[in-house]
Amino acid sequence: MLPVILDLTNKKCVVVGGGKIAYRKVLSIMDSSANILVISPEVCEELILLQKKKAIHVVFKEVELVDFQDAFLIIAATSSKEINQQIARHATNSQLVNVASAHELGNVQIPATLKRGKLLISISTGGASPTLAKRIKKDLSTVFDESYSDYLDFLFEARQLIINSHLNQVQKNEWHKEILNERYKNHTLDRNDLLEKLNEFLS
Repeated sequence: MLPVILDLTNKKCVVVGGGKIAYRKVLSIMDSSANILVISPEVCEELILLQKKKAIHVVFKEVELVDFQDAFLIIAATSSKEINQQIARHATNSQLVNVASAHELGNVQIPATLKRGKLLISISTGGASPTLAKRIKKDLSTVFDESYSDYLDFLFEARQLIINSHLNQVQKNEWHKEILNERYKNHTLDRNDLLEKLNEFLS
């Protein structure tokens, strides 16, 4: 297995299934700016609400091959193992497939994910225990709290200033180490002071 981060912006992602599992799968890709299509004769209330908010599009029908033949990502999340298997079997080699009921039938696993701004941490147990993955995510959420979102924004801005500066590589490396100093992690004023100094010094 190779962990990767996918850019799903404007990509067609088809979720087959309308129950709680399908809903959780939809939530896992909601923030990716994908075009999410849910196909199922019936769907749960949570998915109905997402459609009303225009976050997803729902088609109330049994799935057919034509429904996902042009999908970038296919998620088989029905209550029928047979249907999930058929979806995986009819997907092309160039499509990404996640099968909720049997991860080994697909070529993609969707891990538990912790997001803090630009920070993205994925946790997978290789299908051994999704419950443990959720527990690990909960534990990590206390270590990497919401403050990391602003901290990463600071690091990104500072790094861009350094990269685009006239400094030689040795000097740039020294600045890269400096911005990781622990005092910038929790002190906004120190971050702002450093950014002002960088702007003045590197301009």
